Amino acid sequence: MRRAGAILAALLAAAACSRQKSESARVLPTGDAVWFEDGIGPDEGGVEETLEKGGLGAVFLPAIRLSRESGHWVAQQLPPPPRPMARTKVFLVFIGDDTVSQALSRPGSAAPLGEALRAGVQSAFRETRPYGAVAGIHLDLPFTGPAAGQYAAVVSALRGKMPEGMPLSVSLRFAPGPEDAEGMRALARACDGFVAFLFGEGNHADPIATDALERQWFAGYAASARGTWTSASGQRPVPEWILSRLSNETGAEFLENVSLQEESGQTFDIRPRVPLALDATHRLAPGDRLLFRQPLVSDLFARLASDVAGRRFARGRVLALPGRSETERLLTLAALTEVLAGQPALPNLHVATEIGRNFVSVTAENLSPHATVLSRTSNWVEVALPFAGIRDVQTGGFDRFEVYGPDREPITLGRAVTVRFFETLIQPHEQIAPAHILLNRAPPKDCCPVRFHFLAASGQEKLSDAAAK
Repeated sequence: MRRAGAILAALLAAAACSRQKSESARVLPTGDAVWFEDGIGPDEGGVEETLEKGGLGAVFLPAIRLSRESGHWVAQQLPPPPRPMARTKVFLVFIGDDTVSQALSRPGSAAPLGEALRAGVQSAFRETRPYGAVAGIHLDLPFTGPAAGQYAAVVSALRGKMPEGMPLSVSLRFAPGPEDAEGMRALARACDGFVAFLFGEGNHADPIATDALERQWFAGYAASARGTWTSASGQRPVPEWILSRLSNETGAEFLENVSLQEESGQTFDIRPRVPLALDATHRLAPGDRLLFRQPLVSDLFARLASDVAGRRFARGRVLALPGRSETERLLTLAALTEVLAGQPALPNLHVATEIGRNFVSVTAENLSPHATVLSRTSNWVEVALPFAGIRDVQTGGFDRFEVYGPDREPITLGRAVTVRFFETLIQPHEQIAPAHILLNRAPPKDCCPVRFHFLAASGQEKLSDAAAK
């Protein structure tokens, strides 16, 4: 009997030791990572090389989308990246919509969701080679504080279906209250860590409250603009690239204001004046309205260091980027890696003029991956003429123009000696098509000095030399 007891004790001790080793192996990597919210497009190359330039050692890639359709849970597999990550750790992200939040909030409704999650994990791990080295699973499922306990039960049940030693993290996008403490403690025990989103639209996690959960965590940041399109057929969300595209559309009224709310940001109200076909699924009509809100990138950069300073359980930072390619982002991956490497976050604007018979042309090109702010007044290129006598102005790729007299006051076209071309948004690597100033007589070949001004998305202001040509 004593021997049987000793054997049982030894077995229990061995099991406890094995469990402790397994739990100690499930740690989040230290450092910074990028979350590609929409995945990586098929034509996007050199991603891993760009990540390495910024010291980014991990990526979060969408793998499974969970939704409830016709009364049943569906785990849809999402497209993998065009090439597997060779040296970068990969976290597979499970995404959920509002039906997930509803299920977690109703007692007894989470069990079928848990089954769908476990089926999704099995599906994702049937073939992981397209992703590269999978280092963990991340659950980006919406939930509220009162639902944390039920969410914890779902996460605990999922653990048994995962490869041994693989970490499981969850998104946290709010600051739990005292009434949520018990459920949040249960969730912290069930998972291996959090990505606590501290910045961005709809993200309100708190670094102090997150660290108090005594679980390893990443600080999450999302600077992407969120838009809503209201039309005769209803209301739907629209991605950030729509805002970028509409900033160049002369057929849309573009209104802006700096929000006075506690959370800083910019709000844009866009109303098409003519039909605009942006792509097959975004065809705008007069009477439609698009509202966008964008956090300030300058605020993001200011918080990157301060939020995790002195936090005992913080492992690093996760920067979430929208779109499947660099052309669909205002804050690009290339720009982000330059900032993390300590380089200035400034556009590099090159302006050139061409003097012809009875005309002056001006063009501009941004040679950097950094964008300006969206502004109707802050970004411009100005041409000084040697005499009055403008016959016409063609804006080319610029959005609009204004003319001024010798005293720099607004004046009629024929009496103006300065033309200022405005660009609402100077995008990363954008080439602005030439604008033309048509004159009544030939200008001298050594005219016409130009200067430019812009406000970088990082908040830095740039005014060129007045005599630049």
